[in-house]
Amino acid sequence: MSHRWGAVATLCIRSLGGSFVMPCSRCQERPATEGGPLCADCRAAAPEPAAQPETVAPDAAPAAVPAAPERAAHTADAAAPGAAPPSLAKPAAPAEPAVPAKPAVPAEPAVPAKPAVPAEPAVPAKPAVPAEPAAPAEPAVPVTPPRAASATPNLSPVVVRPAAPGTYRTLRSPVGLGRAAVILLIVVAVTDLAAALAAFNLRRVVTAMSDGGFLAVSQEDADFADMLITATSVAQILALPATVTVFIIWFHRVRSNAGLFAGDRFTRGTGWAIGGWFVPFAGLWIPRGIAAETWRASRTDPYAAGDHERGTLVNVWWGLFVASWLVTRYTDRRYDRAESLHEIVSAADGIVVACLLDIVAAVVAALFVHRLTRMQHTKAMSAVAFPAPAGDDGVRGRAH
Repeated sequence: MSHRWGAVATLCIRSLGGSFVMPCSRCQERPATEGGPLCADCRAAAPEPAAQPETVAPDAAPAAVPAAPERAAHTADAAAPGAAPPSLAKPAAPAEPAVPAKPAVPAEPAVPAKPAVPAEPAVPAKPAVPAEPAAPAEPAVPVTPPRAASATPNLSPVVVRPAAPGTYRTLRSPVGLGRAAVILLIVVAVTDLAAALAAFNLRRVVTAMSDGGFLAVSQEDADFADMLITATSVAQILALPATVTVFIIWFHRVRSNAGLFAGDRFTRGTGWAIGGWFVPFAGLWIPRGIAAETWRASRTDPYAAGDHERGTLVNVWWGLFVASWLVTRYTDRRYDRAESLHEIVSAADGIVVACLLDIVAAVVAALFVHRLTRMQHTKAMSAVAFPAPAGDDGVRGRAH
C-alpha cells in the first residue's frame, strides 16, 4: 500500500506545476487516459465488455452532455511533461439511479354485451275454414201406386199419396170453433122452441077470440101473448148473428184444412167458404157444394168411391136449412100482413111449423159440425203428410 500512496503523491506533485491528472482506477500508478478511468496498460490487459443494448427508461434522466473540446485540450496540456500541475477537483458524482417505470395501468374490463333479445315467436296461421258441405239432392218423387180394390163393400183401404219435396203448412185445429158452433146452434134451437111456444099461445088466444069474441079472452092474456111473441123474436135476433158468425169461421177453417188433405178435390178456392154465403140466390147451392167437397176431402181416403163414408148428413142438413129459411121468410111476411083473426091464426100456424123446422135444421147442423170436426181431427192426428195440388196455391200440408 505504501508504494501506491507514493505513486499517487508523485502524480500529485507532478501536477502541481500544471493541470490535475486522474490516476488509473485499477493500478493507481499510472495516469488514466483521456478515454476512461484506466491507464493504457490496464485497458489493454482488461477484456472489453460486450456491448449492451441501450435501454431508455420511460422516466430516465437525460444522458450527461459530453465535455466540451476546450476541457479535453486542457487535460492534454496538463499531461504533457513540464506542465504545471492542475488544481485538485472533486471526482464526478455518480449518475442517479434510473427511476423505475410506473406500472402500466390495467385496461378497464370490457363491458359485457347485452344479451340478444329473443325474437317473438311467429303467429301461427289460422286454420283454413272447411268448405260447407253441398246440399243433398232432393229425392225423386215416387210414383203413386194404383189403389187396391176394396176387400169389403162400402169400405176402401186408405191410400195416402206421397208428398213431393217442398214446403209444408201446418193444419189449424177446428175443434174449438166446432164446439162453439155446436153450442150456439143449440141456443138457436132453444130460441126457436121458445118462439114456437109463443106462436102456439098466440094462436090459442086468437082462436078463442075468433070463436067467443073479444070478451072470451082477458086483456092480460092478450098482452102476455103479445109480449111473449116479442121476447122470443128478440132472442132469435140476438142468437142468430153470433151463430152465423162462428159457423162461417168454422166452415172456412175446415175448408182450408181439407185443401191440405186433397186440394184437387175442390172446384172453388177457400175464399168461397165465406163469400159464397152472401151471393144472392147462388148462396142457396154454393155453400152446399163446398161442404160436400170438404166432406169428401176429409174422409179416410179422399179418393175413394162415393159409397165410402157417404155425405148423407151434409145433404140432410142443407135441405133442412134451406127449407127452414124459406118457410120462415114466408110465414114472417104473412104474419106482418095479417089483419083478420083468421089470417093471424094461419100465420101463427106457419110460425110454429117454421120454428119446428128450424129446430130440426139446427140440431142436424150441430151433428154435421161435430162429425166433420171429428173426421179432420182424426185425420190430422195420423201424422201423415198430405199433398196439396197446385190448385190450392201449390202449398203442401203436414198434420201434427
